[in-house]
Amino acid sequence: GLLVSKSGYPLAYEIFEGNKFEGHTMLPVIEAFKKKYRLDNLVVVADSGLLSNENIQQLEEGGYEYILGARIKVSNRQLKEQILKLQLKNGEKKSIEVNPITRLIVSYSEGRAKKDAYNRERGLKKLEKQIKSGKLTKASINNRGYNKFLEIQSEIKINIDQQKIIEDQSWDGLKGYLTNSKLIDDEVLENYKELWQIEKA
Repeated sequence: GLLVSKSGYPLAYEIFEGNKFEGHTMLPVIEAFKKKYRLDNLVVVADSGLLSNENIQQLEEGGYEYILGARIKVSNRQLKEQILKLQLKNGEKKSIEVNPITRLIVSYSEGRAKKDAYNRERGLKKLEKQIKSGKLTKASINNRGYNKFLEIQSEIKINIDQQKIIEDQSWDGLKGYLTNSKLIDDEVLENYKELWQIEKA
């Protein structure tokens, strides 16, 4: 578990067992750092891997402000409908109030949309190749990656579900950020963009 400053300077780390779920490692590292340096206010920025109801509850109970990458495609039906109705243009962003203290900021980027479309197309080509070659085994069938586009019709027949592809296209270019911070939307996005510093560190 590694903490870095906004400019990427390593501040603290902890070592955990290799099989420990990363969602359970965030709070102990932050709490130890906050206590050691007697800090009052911290804004925690983390990717969607650390987004769980338990983590959010612990952050809020600890009095932390946070900016977390949101998994908008797996939101509840009502929130998904709100997101898709936003009709954002390139570079635009809008906030949706999730509850009295939390908001979801959704942004749209044409560059991200192109990348999403490219990745889906590449994944689909791989699936089609596996189907044609007959190398798509029972073990390959799960809901990860682009296998979500598969539809199992019988014991042996596998097709690509075109409707699921169309539904997935409507999310191209959209990115969500969940926050309870007092920062304005632009500041939330700017701070989240600094997450690459973790990889660099």
